[in-house]
Amino acid sequence: MRATPTNPPFVIRCFIVMMNALCDAVAEHGPAGYVPIPMVNRIWTRLQNLTTRFLAALARGPIQPRAKPTAKPTPEPNPEAQPDPQPPRARRKRLTLPCREAWLYRLIPETGFTRFALQTILTDPEFAGLLEANPRLIRILAPLYHAMGIDLPAQPPVTTSPPPDSRRHILFGTSDPTPPDTQTPTPHFKIQPA
Repeated sequence: MRATPTNPPFVIRCFIVMMNALCDAVAEHGPAGYVPIPMVNRIWTRLQNLTTRFLAALARGPIQPRAKPTAKPTPEPNPEAQPDPQPPRARRKRLTLPCREAWLYRLIPETGFTRFALQTILTDPEFAGLLEANPRLIRILAPLYHAMGIDLPAQPPVTTSPPPDSRRHILFGTSDPTPPDTQTPTPHFKIQPA
């Protein structure tokens, strides 16, 4: 089965389900854990935006790095044309999210099941292959994995072929990893009396 925009790969569908579950956990357990409602709204919005950016970058595919722009000459300031300085306006304090490691998991411990699932998905060869093909995805996911306290590899480990006992060909409709003419030998065990 080929992946299309309306039918993404199974691992991406799992990621979307995990992100939706994480947003639900934040919305449900955040206020119950005495997290202020504005903070819950900001976390929920950040997670939704991160998911949207990840899916958009995945749909665009890898982008070639841009050439460095040439430096433009800076014009010399004209002392006669400067306006009178105005007093600075009082700014409203902006609500910012914490930045220490695993802050979301510590703030809302009910997100632990999603933390485990996000850690597990990194070991999937298909997901790791997507990250290796498009390094921009690693930069997009870095704040999420930092907030959950998971180390995101700078270079994702990618296995070129699934392990011999893998059943991915049954689940995902890919070709059988072991050709029928080369069978793996069955080990013989000896039972020894106790």
